[in-house]
Amino acid sequence: MKKVNLIVTLLLAAALSGCGALGLSGDKAKWSEVTLDASDDVNNNSPVAVDIVLVSDEAMLARIAELPASKWFAGREDLARTFPKALRYKSWEIVPGFRIEVNGETFAGPRVAGVFVFANYRDPGAHRVRIERFSGRMVVQLNANNLIVTDSK
Repeated sequence: MKKVNLIVTLLLAAALSGCGALGLSGDKAKWSEVTLDASDDVNNNSPVAVDIVLVSDEAMLARIAELPASKWFAGREDLARTFPKALRYKSWEIVPGFRIEVNGETFAGPRVAGVFVFANYRDPGAHRVRIERFSGRMVVQLNANNLIVTDSK
């Protein structure tokens, strides 16, 4: 009987310590390349800051999903300091008419529950796109006052 209890206990422990319980849910970001491509008239002919935010925690994912770009950029450093295991981000500033190609290994790290791209346009708006696919090639097209994200294998 003790062996049966031990086996049941071990099986329950194994089930409870699955990926989700250990904070390992989600996927790793495995893009081969990420391209940031700014139109000639991006952000009223001004540079635009772009952040790719990798979120590892479901609660933080919901919180970030509510933020427009202006609030993300205003509070990102504080959020990253306060919740260092829940999110990480990479930042660029791109000028009109330029293109930046980023090696996918830049995003290597812990599994992510979700990813967002924020662009800090002067015009009001969410300027936020949630990314659903974490592999292949991702292109962030920065137009005059909005962004479009496409992906391919």
